[in-house]
Amino acid sequence: MDRSARLPLEGGTGNGVSRPSGIMTAYFITCHQSPAFVRDQFRFLYHPDHFYLYHVDAKAPVVLHETVRHLAQAFPNVAVLPSRHYAWASYSQVATTLDAVAWALKAAPAWSHFVALSEQHCPLRDPAEMAAALQPGVSSVGMTPFAALGPGEQEDVAHRSSMDYRELPGVGSFGVAPLARDPAFLARLHHGSNWYVLSRAACAYLHDAAPGLPDAARFRRTVHADEDMVQTLLAQAGGRAGTVADRETTFVAWPHIIGDDSMIFREADFFAARDADWLFIRKRPTTLPERVAATLEASAGMTEAELTAAAGACPETVPVLPDPDGIALARRVARAVVRRGRGVRADLPNLRRGRRDPLFSLTFQTDRIPDDVEVRVVSQNLQDFRVLLLAMAPPAIDFSTRHIHGRLAPLLRIRCDDFYCRREILVPEDPAHGFWTRPSDGSVSGLVRRIELHLAAAETLGCRSEPLVQPRPLAVAAREAAARWRSAHWMLRRLLRRPAA
Repeated sequence: MDRSARLPLEGGTGNGVSRPSGIMTAYFITCHQSPAFVRDQFRFLYHPDHFYLYHVDAKAPVVLHETVRHLAQAFPNVAVLPSRHYAWASYSQVATTLDAVAWALKAAPAWSHFVALSEQHCPLRDPAEMAAALQPGVSSVGMTPFAALGPGEQEDVAHRSSMDYRELPGVGSFGVAPLARDPAFLARLHHGSNWYVLSRAACAYLHDAAPGLPDAARFRRTVHADEDMVQTLLAQAGGRAGTVADRETTFVAWPHIIGDDSMIFREADFFAARDADWLFIRKRPTTLPERVAATLEASAGMTEAELTAAAGACPETVPVLPDPDGIALARRVARAVVRRGRGVRADLPNLRRGRRDPLFSLTFQTDRIPDDVEVRVVSQNLQDFRVLLLAMAPPAIDFSTRHIHGRLAPLLRIRCDDFYCRREILVPEDPAHGFWTRPSDGSVSGLVRRIELHLAAAETLGCRSEPLVQPRPLAVAAREAAARWRSAHWMLRRLLRRPAA
């Protein structure tokens, strides 16, 4: 049983262990991938007078869920939020943070500051220095007014509210309809990092007052609300959130600093950020540089051996294989669409490329669809699906309004290799905007119909005017057999490539 089930919100630990005494810092840590990162960070930050609240992405590896659960079972000042599907640039990030704020306000009444981190953060201060840097009643939040942003930044931030966005759990948010630019909203907007330190007064304001504010409702329909919503609401608090200092606390190794797109900090970055009075740095390398590791170990709350004695050893990393349920469902949907004819070809990119992000991925093409467009179906939870027309032009960060084959094609902000900075061609004739939820009986007939609608829309994008010819049954059977053979061939190839145990 994880800590989220054992720790009641009203107080008490649920296991007879008294709460840590003294002024506490509540660390809220989001995790998605690495047990080793989580364990190292916990040791580097640990103090019995602090509180550690974790959220593990629902799609994270099982070993990561187990690692955090073992921490919660071993330490009375560790708790775990119920997992949800967490999507980059989507409102789920803000919703999870607000859940964490509500939990911390009720479960740990002594804390003074709420510190938002990810598993990829490393502290730049020892516990005493960190406590001294957190001023009573003062929040540290980067919050630059929209008017003070540079032209490129303004275009980026304005684009985030240029569509009515709807989130597909675990995948990301898709724009369903364009929205006119709202100058009044942008004039109120403040932008900054989603890594911040909030005072208890700021957390109480966000919990009690902010959800009912009109701008809070607007942010639920944007992307990257994690970098704009808390910052904007605190800027409008008028003193009700305590003192809010415009200060970034996490050093990020941006590409222009390190010379590449990895955003992984180097040894020199760690010590330069430390000398410049930053509190944290990200993203950490898999293996910490020797001097960095020595510095962090010198002030760590416990050694790796002590953590192992309390919570068990770090689990071994296991190969991530394509999800069998997702592949089986994709094959079922592909067969149903292909069987209905019209020369439809199906492909299972997840099976062919060995991916689980998204868990369910399926593409369709016909001879009448332009080569630069494909019909794509995705899902992460195998319950909620999105059908879209994906433009296959090379990805590019361009916020301008584009039309492809005469239709509006907004830029996608979804961190999957196949989608990142590509464009989606909107299908306004679909009243559900491509979204579909699987019914309790497991039927996929509704999804098949939605795919056929998008195939028909995609075929209108082509320049060919010849009438649609219904293929003969034998031709349909041959195409379906070929699709099945490709799937079997891809699976066989993966099995042959898998290293022997």
